[in-house]
Amino acid sequence: MKKEDKAISQIVGAALLLLIALAILSTVYMYVLSYPLPNPAPYVDIVGSIEGGNIVLTHRGGEALDFNTEVRLMIGGIPKSITVGDGDYLDNESKENGQWDIGEQLVYTPTEDITNLQVKAIVIDSLAESILMTGIIQEGIIIANSDTFKFDNVRCYEPDIIHVSGKIYAIAYRGESDDGYLKTVEIADNGDITDTVIDTLEFDTDKCYEPNIIHVSGNIYAIAYQGESDDGYLKTVEIADNGDINVAVKDSLEFDIKNGYEPNIIHVSGNIYAIAYGGDKDDGYLKTVEIADNGDITDTVIDTLEFDTDKCYESNIIHVSGNIYAIAYQGENGDGFLKTVEIADNGNINDTVVDSFEFDTDQGYEPNIIHVSGNIYAIAYQGENDDAFLKTVQIADNGDINDTAIDNFEFDTDKGYEFNIIHVSGNIFAITYRSENNLDFLLTEEIADNGNITDTIIDNAAFEADKGYEPDIIRVSGTTVYAIAYRGPNTHGFVKTVQIVDNGDIID
Repeated sequence: MKKEDKAISQIVGAALLLLIALAILSTVYMYVLSYPLPNPAPYVDIVGSIEGGNIVLTHRGGEALDFNTEVRLMIGGIPKSITVGDGDYLDNESKENGQWDIGEQLVYTPTEDITNLQVKAIVIDSLAESILMTGIIQEGIIIANSDTFKFDNVRCYEPDIIHVSGKIYAIAYRGESDDGYLKTVEIADNGDITDTVIDTLEFDTDKCYEPNIIHVSGNIYAIAYQGESDDGYLKTVEIADNGDINVAVKDSLEFDIKNGYEPNIIHVSGNIYAIAYGGDKDDGYLKTVEIADNGDITDTVIDTLEFDTDKCYESNIIHVSGNIYAIAYQGENGDGFLKTVEIADNGNINDTVVDSFEFDTDQGYEPNIIHVSGNIYAIAYQGENDDAFLKTVQIADNGDINDTAIDNFEFDTDKGYEFNIIHVSGNIFAITYRSENNLDFLLTEEIADNGNITDTIIDNAAFEADKGYEPDIIRVSGTTVYAIAYRGPNTHGFVKTVQIVDNGDIID
């Protein structure tokens, strides 16, 4: 082939390739343009506010929005979705041009009181499928779930619940055949309860009444209870952070070989613990014992004080200050008594009671005492005619008890049993108890720092609509959620979660 022919062929080939490339490019270009491009999200400035209990979103600037624009609200964590053009969220004048425009307000009226609830809003453009605005309009709480779990479907009496670690809680109770049982459950911060028991230990195969569990150290816990032959027993167990319970009891001590009714155990100092209970002849006894961090219990009681030589039932001990402790209990003739005692850090008990006060001369069953503020303490108990009472008293740091009660409030004029009082926030306290119709009740009450009790209940709720006995309440770690363990219908064991807002409102 001649050089000039070869050159012509190359030029023709290049031209053909160029024509083919242009044809393909044109086809691709037309193919791409045949698809619609996504709509750009409009620019808009929306500001949220709470006005008169209503949630108000004001269009402050930017483009007008279509009536199909979606508004997603989270009220206390509960979702609610609305569309701008639906209902009466815009007034009639704003609706005339079919758009949500500058200066116009979208108003949503909630069906519930949102005073203490977190309110969050998200505005979504329906065409661009993009978020136009998101933010928290009002700080507040997120409503937790109320949940119930039956942790024992055979038998459960006198449950005592304690926090272990994270979401893990342990419940000690009298179970099948009156034996002593310990079970672990999982309760989330939002109140959800996992519906399976994590682990179970039958820590006494003979008898166990009125178990009271306390944390010792690490994974070690101690349980004081009335055991075989009504003697007083103390046992230590090991519960891992994940809820697994060691299959064997760590150690055991029979701290009273005659009687050990309704024991209540409290930490004193270091490895020293004190147990208040009804002992021989139903008298009031106080004993100190030593429990090592590994769960070993010293084989002998350190010291003993018979603080009431007449009668003592349902004793409840609390630390006052330094070496001073107070014991509230049902004493002679069923009256309500309060006594202070002195326990040294090494477990030695002063041989005489520091002071004594008969806080109710008619009746004082099942008292439960709590610190309010400074030298002020409150006692919830069953008083005259089996009604439910709340009384405040003053106990000085040295153990001296003021001879007259500060204030008194009859919070249930029908009946009240099995009280458990807990601090909520500020001057707000919650009380669980069994009411006249054997319903487990929860109420909130205000007690001022000076001991004055507000004469009206803040809120109340029957958290078991069938049968409920022996409720024990605990705060779920770091939240406004509370867990209540109780004996429910058919003597089965239940745990239920409720939410108590800092102002005393109960959400169940």
